Amino acid sequence: MKKLYLDTKEKIYRATSIMFIVQLFGALGAGFFFVIQNIFQSYHMLGATGAANEPTLWFILFWATDFFFVALAVVVSYLIAGIPGIAPSLALSVYFCHFTASSESAEMMYNCFFATPANYAQSTSIGYMGYLIMAVMLALLIKLLYAGWAEAKNAIGKGLDNLLAKLSKKIKLIPDTLKGIDIIDGVDLIVYILIIPVACCALTFILIKYGIEVPFAALSESLRVALTDLANSNVVIAALVMGLMVGFDLIGPVSLAAFSVATTAYLATGNAQLITIYSVCFITVGWTAFFGILCSKIFKKGGKPDTDDFNLATTGPINAFFENIKLTVAPSMPLAMRSPLTMIPGFMVGSAVGGVATALFGIVNTAYTDGSFPRYGTGNFTYGAVDYTYAELFERGEIYMSFTLPLRSGDFLTCRLPLFFIILISAFIGGLVVMALREGEYRFLSKRGCYFEPKSDMVIEIREYAKKLAAGLKGKNADETAEENKETIGG
Repeated sequence: MKKLYLDTKEKIYRATSIMFIVQLFGALGAGFFFVIQNIFQSYHMLGATGAANEPTLWFILFWATDFFFVALAVVVSYLIAGIPGIAPSLALSVYFCHFTASSESAEMMYNCFFATPANYAQSTSIGYMGYLIMAVMLALLIKLLYAGWAEAKNAIGKGLDNLLAKLSKKIKLIPDTLKGIDIIDGVDLIVYILIIPVACCALTFILIKYGIEVPFAALSESLRVALTDLANSNVVIAALVMGLMVGFDLIGPVSLAAFSVATTAYLATGNAQLITIYSVCFITVGWTAFFGILCSKIFKKGGKPDTDDFNLATTGPINAFFENIKLTVAPSMPLAMRSPLTMIPGFMVGSAVGGVATALFGIVNTAYTDGSFPRYGTGNFTYGAVDYTYAELFERGEIYMSFTLPLRSGDFLTCRLPLFFIILISAFIGGLVVMALREGEYRFLSKRGCYFEPKSDMVIEIREYAKKLAAGLKGKNADETAEENKETIGG
């Protein structure tokens, strides 16, 4: 079991490192179009012939980051179970990517991601951790059944040998040379490609559907009702609970239950306090991941974060300064997948502190109510190239822009500046919790010989891969290329 645990952990780390590159693709690509469109005022690229299909450019690139957990499910399954894990993991991950209670078109799926759920219905029903659990469960089932079938074939073949020996005496058409193992080998294709993957896919679907989706849907509904009552009686306690809910699953049903309470209050009364609190809780997660890894490196506690840990942790805050709320928190999810028992509690603490502080100081993002436009209101954020205020975007369900980073909207002295310090301080507190839990996990696992020490750096790996390809095109091997590099450096 120890070997299986360490091997699975290694595969998860590997998959999340790959996801870093997937997320970076979307971040850098979207950033490129952001500069071209908003700074240089150049539009209609890559086939965007009119304002109506201008967002297509963003969709192409953001699908990588929006649905990174689909790719994660496929990569994890492939790394653990090999080729047989690809098709069932893709099928399951796409199925659970219907972010509403019923199946929707691809475009509607996109709009419902990080946007107002249709009629505030169930959204992101299994959360990002659900995809990891699903992929690992599916892959391990396939892996174990494959190994089991390979071991069982000999025993089944020997049993068939006795049966064939008896039948050959009665039926002359059965040759004496026919062995049971030959018959078993003949059905390998069906067993390995159809029976085992399909059975594992069906079993995983049942377990995820009724073990995560349905219970968490019921839980989120109960929490939504309870949070609504709290918000009407004590907004500070409501902010505490909201922060815990957001930090728990970020884009899952529990967090979306808190989101629906905040949005319902705003749309019904025009009071933006709850949605301001939700925004702070949400954004704090991205900074918590950063401070968690940074503190581990500075204080030499919490195991040994690898370079990809640091890459993931710094990507979020960098995007915070480009008004990109999705990519501010997206890298936090792969980090949580690497170590859920250390990262998620830290997220919950950081978000809760941020929510409570925002409520205590009575801070409200006035951009929701004063007719403010987005910082870059060029019309390319919505269909039809129409500029909308934050409030209008919010009412239209364009949550990507509408509960934008509080650091970039609202009054500077009464909103932006205090929220800046609230988010940083809250995230730092959450980061200390992450570091402490990582240290405890490191000591616990090290004593039992179960600590996996990551040593990945996808940037360097890609660079070396490019050199290897270049050497291959020149007909040189890796050793010759390395020797040339040494000579070049020495010269």
